[in-house]
This record gives sequence, C-alpha cells and structure tokens, in this order.
Amino acid sequence: MNDLLVAENLREKKTNSDWIAPGAHGQNFFEIDQSLQGLLKLYLADDLREHMTPHYSRLGEVAGGRLDELARLSDKHSPVLHACDTFGRDEDWIEFHPAYREMKKIGFSDFGIHCMSRTPGVHGWKDKVPHLAKYIFQYLFVQSEFSLMCPISVTDTSSVLIERYGNEEVKNRLLPRMYSQDMSNILKSAQFMTDKTGGSDVGQIELEAKYEDGEWRLYGDKWFCSCADGDVALLLARPEGAVDGTAGRPLCLAETSRGR
Repeated sequence: MNDLLVAENLREKKTNSDWIAPGAHGQNFFEIDQSLQGLLKLYLADDLREHMTPHYSRLGEVAGGRLDELARLSDKHSPVLHACDTFGRDEDWIEFHPAYREMKKIGFSDFGIHCMSRTPGVHGWKDKVPHLAKYIFQYLFVQSEFSLMCPISVTDTSSVLIERYGNEEVKNRLLPRMYSQDMSNILKSAQFMTDKTGGSDVGQIELEAKYEDGEWRLYGDKWFCSCADGDVALLLARPEGAVDGTAGRPLCLAETSRGR
C-alpha cells in the first residue's frame, strides 16, 4: 500500500510540474511574444510600429536580462528610511540599493517612459509618442520590475495635471525637469492621495489646507505615498470651510528643495 501511495504522489508531482511555465530569463521578452507583435500590426500605424520596433526589441532584451537581474537583487535589499542623523536632527531621506537606482536609470533615462507622451523627440520620434505605443514599453518593463512603474507613471500623470491646471510660472519651473531624462536634473513626482479615514474613497479625506500668512499649510496625516522620494508632490486636501465629499477636495502641489 505504501509503495502505491508513493507512486501516486510521484505521478501527481510530475503532473503538477508540467503546468509550470519554463523560465524566460535571458530571453528577449519582445521577440518571444508573438501575440504582442501581432497586436502591434493591428493597432499601431505602420510608420510608428516600424520606428518603435527596434526600441521595443532593445527593452525586451534588457527586461529579460539585466533588468530581471537587478529586480531580483533589489528585492533582497529593501529601502531604508533615515529619519534622523546621529544627532537626532531630521533628515527624512530614503536609502536605495544601487540595483534599484540602476533600474530607475533604465526606466527614466534610457527609455524615457515617464515623458515620451509628454514631450516630442523621445527615441527619435517626430512628435509625442502616442499613449498606446508608450504602453508597450510599460508592458515589457513590468514583466521584470513592476513596482518601479509606479514612480514612472506617477511622474507622467502628475505632469499632465500640472500641464492642465498649473499656472505658467509653475509649468515653466517644473515641467522641463519633469520631462528630463537626465538623472542629475530630473524631477520625479510623488502623489499623496489617500489618508486613514478615506482610503480609496478620496471624498472622505480629512487632510486640511489652510491659507495662512500668504501660503497654504497642510494639517493632518496621509496614509500612503506613491514614490516617496519624489521631488515634486501632489496631494489631495480639503480647504478650510470646503463642502463635504468629493467636491471639496482640490489638488495641492508641494515641492522639495530640488523642485525649487
């Protein structure tokens, strides 16, 4: 009886292992994805597809190789928050492993995913890269490193909001650097949208904005930040005396010293 059970277990293990997909490390994630290439022929204009295909292939190679290696290494070294220095003075900076910083360079600098749909000329394209073509870069990138797409996308979407609602002085000061692919000059964005009371129901937030001595000041707590090391931050807050619910929670802009 025991021999039969052992044999049955071995057969079951073999059957289960047959359902596990083979590893793809070292392969070009774009070249092996025939379904994706077929969809590009349906949804991208010929000139755009032909222009972007070499860039997709380059990212596919990076995603299947170096980016995958960096993601695995970064996962073993979590970011470290340095709240104070050795004398107890506020510092509030985040230490990232070099692997994470190299991944940021790949996403922001090498491929410009955050800005290709905001400013012309990325990857030599004659205009702003259409969103659908940008999403292919995102799709390939996240197959190796998903979490970094949050800072990339937050920088992208924050620049959209500043484009639409910022005054000219703010736009001229911030947007050129938010569009930059130069890691020594770039401004990444953070977003503080939720707080403890509201969660995903942003109409219930309690962070209050008060206009005092010629500037807006924020009172309360935020629960979650997208891209905590951002140089520019967008926040949802309720101005003093505003109506309840979603209608009473406008967007606020905060800048770090780098943003100024």
